[in-house]
Amino acid sequence: MHNDSELTTYSSEYKYIIPSLQKLDAGFYRCVVRNRLGALLQRKSQVQVAYMGNFMDTDQRKTVSQGHAAVLNLLPITSCPRPQVTWFREGHKIIPSNRM
Repeated sequence: MHNDSELTTYSSEYKYIIPSLQKLDAGFYRCVVRNRLGALLQRKSQVQVAYMGNFMDTDQRKTVSQGHAAVLNLLPITSCPRPQVTWFREGHKIIPSNRM
């Protein structure tokens, strides 16, 4: 079962294989074992799917006067886990501070 919905009909297989994992495959899975005496529900197991959304690298160059703010319009990036963003200026990593 996936999120309390039946995935397959009866099978003598002791495993369930997802051949091409997708974001929608995340959720709670549970195995149900049945015989003529009844059914046994296994404890739910949570499956999390790591993914990286599609995005394009957009090179934006802004020139501003010293002391003024430069605002970059970036595309939102969805992913799991959340992306780690590193900023560079003239090839050198910018150390985050309360100003940046």
